[in-house]
Amino acid sequence: MHHLFVDRRARAILLGSVGLLLSGCSLLPSSPVMPGVPATAALPDATIAYTLTGQGTLPVVFQSAMGDGKDVWTTVVPEVAKQHRVLVYDRPGYGDSRKTTTPRDPCTIAAQQRALLAQAGLKPPYVLVGQGLGGLYQYVYAKLYPQDVAGLVLLDPTHPQQWSRMQTDASTYAMLVKTRRKLMFNSAESAEFDAQAQCLQHVDMASPLRIPAMLLVRDKFGIEEMGSFEALVRAQEKDWQRLSGAPAIERITGAGYYIQKDNPVIVNEAVKMVAKKK
Repeated sequence: MHHLFVDRRARAILLGSVGLLLSGCSLLPSSPVMPGVPATAALPDATIAYTLTGQGTLPVVFQSAMGDGKDVWTTVVPEVAKQHRVLVYDRPGYGDSRKTTTPRDPCTIAAQQRALLAQAGLKPPYVLVGQGLGGLYQYVYAKLYPQDVAGLVLLDPTHPQQWSRMQTDASTYAMLVKTRRKLMFNSAESAEFDAQAQCLQHVDMASPLRIPAMLLVRDKFGIEEMGSFEALVRAQEKDWQRLSGAPAIERITGAGYYIQKDNPVIVNEAVKMVAKKK
């Protein structure tokens, strides 16, 4: 790709966007300390830092968006942990987890999560919660290991075809994302971004999941996201309802990309509803 000149105004737009496609870790306000006992799992292909807390027989597993570590869930975990064992973790290259040379496609990440859960001593089935690209990872996990999953909660999940469709249906915004990747992504973010659709040809996306599911989507978009990108996301939300088997698209009034920060109560309620249907 040719070098892209970014003037001050364009760079301000890039830095100020909360929902640029998948990521926004550097834009988050500081979070309280994650409750629970920190630990490290030495897997054959990665070393992963995680925190385990709570009590109960049905574990809940959180998966963050691209660019985010486990701390984005600190406003949600304490309430969920009152009724469930909760595991949150940093994928390789984020937070306290070391980088890895392992492929960063959704299937590999799902397999690593399964190995992590086994090493942490959490027995299936699980309720899986995921935001952004983490939502896609949790969906793929549910497809690959259906016997392991009791329910699914998705927060503004990244659609399997989001990036490919963005380049044709929202090309101006896609150029902003390409610029952001070139100038601002770290190596872990770049690897996940580039591999987000790899392996999906091996995942059956023709039939919906057959488990309890909730689909939560944001109400607010940034100024630079309005128009063709917002229209694309809204259209793909409808397909996410089909993919996940969720009974409805729950648009959370007043919430932006980080629904768990803007309205943690609604996320907690979604987890409770899915767990009750198990």
